Amino acid sequence: MHTPTSLLSLSFLLPIVSAQHDHGHGSSSSIPGDAAAPLAHSHMTAFLHVHPFSDALWFQGWVAARPRAVLGACVGLFLLGVAERWVAAVRRGVEGGIAGGMRLREAKKDAAPAPMKGNVILDTILLRNGTAEPFVATHAWARFVLHAFHAGFAALGMLTLMTFQVLFIVSLALGAGFGEMMYGRLG
Repeated sequence: MHTPTSLLSLSFLLPIVSAQHDHGHGSSSSIPGDAAAPLAHSHMTAFLHVHPFSDALWFQGWVAARPRAVLGACVGLFLLGVAERWVAAVRRGVEGGIAGGMRLREAKKDAAPAPMKGNVILDTILLRNGTAEPFVATHAWARFVLHAFHAGFAALGMLTLMTFQVLFIVSLALGAGFGEMMYGRLG
């Protein structure tokens, strides 16, 4: 199966490319010696809205001030929703693979002669009493990386929802729905 790494990279690049800087209200950077880079201003509207086009998406300088910029941001958010569901499917697949490997390990262990009983307290603290899988470093790193990506997507989605921009929210939701349609059966 072909992985959508190009979609993933595009989901991050499109909002950057499409963001427009509002130079009319430009304030200079507060860093001493900086080249007075103007920053865009946006006004937060705390209710669902479509217009005006002045919502900052994730960063202060990413203000979609024109219809083309909003369209670009919507396409990027759609791809972000698709990529989030792809990461979720990969994560489910990895968890299934880990669980299958652990079942094979348990089957081999059951066929072998029983080892001597260990320290009951230590086994309980380290969750070696059958309540959890044993710690395997490669499994833990895979879980760490996939969970970090998934949590990053969740944070970007939450920040998108906090703009209250209906077009952004609908684009993200449609992307997540399309991604689930494409990758929900995997794993």
